[in-house]
Amino acid sequence: LKELGIDSNTLIFFSGDNGANDYFKSKEFPRGVHSGNKNPDTGVEFRGSKGTLYEGGLRVPFLARWPGKIAPGSVSEHLGYFPDILPTIAEATGATAPADIDGISVLPTLLGKNAQQKQHDFLYWEISGWTAIRQGTWRAVRTKPAAAWELYDLAVDPSESKNLAAAKPDVLAKQIGRAHV
Repeated sequence: LKELGIDSNTLIFFSGDNGANDYFKSKEFPRGVHSGNKNPDTGVEFRGSKGTLYEGGLRVPFLARWPGKIAPGSVSEHLGYFPDILPTIAEATGATAPADIDGISVLPTLLGKNAQQKQHDFLYWEISGWTAIRQGTWRAVRTKPAAAWELYDLAVDPSESKNLAAAKPDVLAKQIGRAHV
């Protein structure tokens, strides 16, 4: 890009397509040799892996580079997902994103204008019979259409080890209601 003279005018995104897989599991590496679903700073392990809708199946790295626009080394905790890419590119290029999509532009976050960043009311996924809904730190998950819903508070349980569905039926009902919006 530097050789072509377009480095400072090019926004680059790098991301995974969904959560990490536990490749090459062993006694020494129970989550795989790469430990893609383990936070290297805290040691917290995220439940699930690629192909599931637990945190380990959805959490991915997302990097962006745009010299002169994005501050090097900046980090954001903004909760976004893949449908945000199209509106972000549209806004960055002065185009208009289609009105009937779920994504929101994350350009304000990339440019360090966090106060201007819109937030998702909730995020929704379906894959292979699974359904998951996330609002804030709450995640509701159903592993198949006939299965019972599970509920987790990721703020206190990022490993999704304590199903709160029975203890928080009001929160679960609100999450499930989002599946029918």
